[in-house]
Amino acid sequence: MLSLIAYTNTLSAAPGETIAVKVGSYGARTYRADLRRIIQGDRHPDAPGYKDEAIALDLGGERVARHQAIRAGSYVQIADRGNVLAELSSFTLAVPVLPTLIGDTERTIFHLTGIGLELLIDAEGRACAKLGDARLTLAAPLAVKQWILLILSFDKGELCLSALTRESEVIAAGKTSAALSRNAPVAVMIAARAPGENHFDGKIDSPVLFSRALEPLEAVARLALPQNLSRLPDLVVFWDFSRSIDGTEVIDASPHQLHGRTAQCPARAMTGWRWAGQCQDWRQIPELYSAIHFHADDMTDAEWQTDFEVTLPKSLKSGLYAIRLVPDGDEAQAYHCVFAVRPPRATASGNTVCFLLPTVSYLAYANHRLGLDVPGTEVGMGRLVEIDRHHAFLQEHPELGFSFYEVHGDGSGVFHSSRNRPVVDLQPGIKGFLGGLGSNVWQLTADTHITGWLEHQGVAYDVITDEDLHRDGLALLRQYNVVLTGTHPEYHSLQMLDALQGFVDRGGRLMYLGGNGFYWRISFSDAHPGVIECRRSEAGIRPWEPGQGQFHHAFTGEYGGLWRRNGRPSTELAGLIMSSQGFDLSEPYELGEAASDSRADFIFDGIDRTLGRKFGAFGLSGGGAAGMEIDRADFALGTPRNALILGSSKKHTDIYLMTPEDMLDPTPDMSGTQNDTIRADLVYFEKEGGGAVFSVGSIAWAGAMAWNKYENEVARMTWNVLRRFDKRN
Repeated sequence: MLSLIAYTNTLSAAPGETIAVKVGSYGARTYRADLRRIIQGDRHPDAPGYKDEAIALDLGGERVARHQAIRAGSYVQIADRGNVLAELSSFTLAVPVLPTLIGDTERTIFHLTGIGLELLIDAEGRACAKLGDARLTLAAPLAVKQWILLILSFDKGELCLSALTRESEVIAAGKTSAALSRNAPVAVMIAARAPGENHFDGKIDSPVLFSRALEPLEAVARLALPQNLSRLPDLVVFWDFSRSIDGTEVIDASPHQLHGRTAQCPARAMTGWRWAGQCQDWRQIPELYSAIHFHADDMTDAEWQTDFEVTLPKSLKSGLYAIRLVPDGDEAQAYHCVFAVRPPRATASGNTVCFLLPTVSYLAYANHRLGLDVPGTEVGMGRLVEIDRHHAFLQEHPELGFSFYEVHGDGSGVFHSSRNRPVVDLQPGIKGFLGGLGSNVWQLTADTHITGWLEHQGVAYDVITDEDLHRDGLALLRQYNVVLTGTHPEYHSLQMLDALQGFVDRGGRLMYLGGNGFYWRISFSDAHPGVIECRRSEAGIRPWEPGQGQFHHAFTGEYGGLWRRNGRPSTELAGLIMSSQGFDLSEPYELGEAASDSRADFIFDGIDRTLGRKFGAFGLSGGGAAGMEIDRADFALGTPRNALILGSSKKHTDIYLMTPEDMLDPTPDMSGTQNDTIRADLVYFEKEGGGAVFSVGSIAWAGAMAWNKYENEVARMTWNVLRRFDKRN
């Protein structure tokens, strides 16, 4: 198990900039830090050998390690400005709720601190109200995933609680004697009793508070016309969740303007109490999307204090780096805070080759537990899953938050991921959740096969991240002749995709050295720095759906899901589209007739291109160059007509199945050995204006490049392409 974990305030910094490091002890007493440049991060004995480089920079010597707690769970917090709430003597609180998880513990819906008022669901799933020493509990438990309107009122020593259906039927009611207790300060918590305490799982829709006691049906009548609420003289607060959906602010639509803020990024743009299928896009009728879905395990900001800062030397060259933390002198237990040193912001570095580090995909898989938590995973991989101490640690600490491949405790999908927390599996030298069969690495470690190869070839190159590309766009790429992708650039924002397409359309050369690329749409938001949103609408390989009417991102309003469903199939940029995935064995390519085309002469320089020859029948990831996740050319889906299909993999195992988006009418004939669409294609094409694209359609390609210490035909072909692409003529 890990004794120390950490994170930084950024995954990208330029020379001369300062990085904040936030460290948490899980048993370590002390630690020391140093700065390393990561060159080749695979520790498997068949890999070229782990290689990093120590940077001569004093990071302050030994430090005392301290534990920093993580409080998972989303909520809304509101301060009582002007003592508006503190002066209440009578009131009615009306709040529609849709619980998604009940039982085992109390779950707070609304807590008015300083007055002693709390509305909650108890451990038996019953609606309950507390006021001072009084407690009122309704007899019948609430139903999961059904809307209920809770109306809580107080006047002249009597506390009343009613539960109504969407059809205004009172299904439970009760009353008891109670008294207000006034203990300043007064504040409001929605969806939690306090940060980290009694969090609510489910939807809450726009709570309304009046300054007098109302009968339940009178309150219902008022809620039916929310546009008129602000004019009612007894309205105290109307927290209208349909406003400011794309941000963190919670708007009070009353004249008192007791606005609040969300914490830990609960899901917004969610169908509310009044939604009944009237529209599918929250931007059309925001009033129907007046719910927020809270989770007790939401986590987008660990909120740790900074332990120390590192100012990068101005002379530091661009590359993949890590601040290495060694607990209690044990280097075998070292933890790495990985980041990219990008080129200087104001001037070009002079390098013409750029490696695009797929940090958005890293975040999509951040703290991934799929291999242990999902039944049937090992069947789908055709073998046992191997884990290391990082993944064992994640099992013990779910408060670190989840990846896009998991669900919350209530079964709903994880829409958000963040770099503002320890990402325990973003470490060089670990296998990822796959394990077994050679190295079979995933994500960062696999991408260091590419950086290691660039170093092996003596290439001067820069490293930028996905977030750099999203923020700076094409302007960042203009200095380069060639952009190389990582092994699994699966997730892209519109800005990222536009920048890459613009680069190629204007004469740039793209080397897509992975598989399952440019697949899912994500979005960033300035209101949520370091956080990404993904909603897996319609088809695609996905562990969850966002729910009916909830396909549009809250951050941007964009329609979520596959880029293919958004009119931007990956064929337009890379010439290939996702075909299949399988995590048992990889295959070689078989060279096709196009390999003999004169346009491909430079690609096969020094390489036998006999028709039908198996190419790349080796590798660290499943034993071949084509595997794990694979892409095919498809002219009907947008592969350029001038594209050369140089080779194709064939006869993958039956673990490889068709993607859901291709399988419109399921039939028994869908296995890898029987369906020729399940293949990886090796593709090259030119663009008008001098641009060109070389795509391998396989995550396993880089693992084959690294075979035999980069002395092989796959590495040779990659070098042939890079040399040619780096020439403008």
